[in-house]
Amino acid sequence: MIVRAGHSPARHRRRAVLAGLLACLILVTGCTLNAGTGFADEFGGYLDTRADVDSHRVQGNNDLPGTGSADSRVQLRAGLTDPELAAAISEIATHRADQQIAHHNLTVAFPAENGSGGEAVVSVFLRLGDGALGDTSPAALETRIGQVREFAAADPALVELSATVSDLHASTTGDPFVTAGALTDYLRTEPPGVQRATARSGAPGSLGVVSFDVGDPIDALRPMVAILGVLPAGTVPRRWRASSQRPFTAPQFELDLPRGTDPAVLEAARQQAAALGVPLRALIAK
Repeated sequence: MIVRAGHSPARHRRRAVLAGLLACLILVTGCTLNAGTGFADEFGGYLDTRADVDSHRVQGNNDLPGTGSADSRVQLRAGLTDPELAAAISEIATHRADQQIAHHNLTVAFPAENGSGGEAVVSVFLRLGDGALGDTSPAALETRIGQVREFAAADPALVELSATVSDLHASTTGDPFVTAGALTDYLRTEPPGVQRATARSGAPGSLGVVSFDVGDPIDALRPMVAILGVLPAGTVPRRWRASSQRPFTAPQFELDLPRGTDPAVLEAARQQAAALGVPLRALIAK
């Protein structure tokens, strides 16, 4: 028998065995290789039928050995009362699709007022299936909605609160330390699954970030305020960050100054950090 390189009988046998095992697994478990995308198509079609859904994005994941999972973000329309919001979220979360998957990460967003009466978009998170997180009953959800609204009202410049499987991300047009303080208060309500929180202000090119793990004291990150305080009027950082999120074991501080900044300004920021006894990674953009 002629055996060509790279096509040995042993390799063919291994492939045949693996294919047979996979086929048996699918038959025994009832799984399909496209469970995630199958669920996404079905669940997205269900959301299309709901008058209270403004928009949605459903990402199906075809995880091996075929159980599948999904990540969804659903935006509910404006004008719903809190009881109506709670009922809608409960119905969406408990909807049974024909295509079963291992778990479904579901973020449901809705409009809220921030502390100055402006509009913000806030959300609640539920994990369904394996490793379930969050109570899907209307009563529990109405309580959670009220707590999210209280958070929004505590920040006069809040734009958005996005809740995911382990993170809260808040965007503001104001001081991210104000938002971080409001996040700390909201975390006392124990939103399900949250391990980390981030407050962001501005946009790429002028971005401030405060990030921390649940339980971290915000005051440990406030030296950033004093560091920013030595910058002359008109000097706007391209980016700054104060973080105690893992893998950091102590607060870390970053400052990215725009091209053309006087090196004396950079040195003043470094000296301020040294006087405060905190580490600062600072640079001037080239």
